[in-house]
Amino acid sequence: MALYNPPATFTLPVDTSSIANEITNSLSTIASIIAPANTNRQSLTIFNSLTQTVYIDVTSSVSVTNYMVPIPAGGFYELPIKYTGAFYGIIANGTGSVEIREFV
Repeated sequence: MALYNPPATFTLPVDTSSIANEITNSLSTIASIIAPANTNRQSLTIFNSLTQTVYIDVTSSVSVTNYMVPIPAGGFYELPIKYTGAFYGIIANGTGSVEIREFV
């Protein structure tokens, strides 16, 4: 039996952005919103400039033992999908902030 493989043409959409916003945030030992929801968000990056791990999640119940992603000191997180909801964060000790850029 002969096999037939017709030629295929794929067109994949590519999200682009010409605007990047810095998001001011504040982390402590109490979970808080570090990036509010934004329906226009195309992508988001978080750089942990602190000397301790930052724990992030898309739920407000984030804790140092219940989280989506731990970002170690000097670590970087890049949003792998087009998620437009809020991000929450927490640290184990003290206070601080991380470098967040949101592309819209």
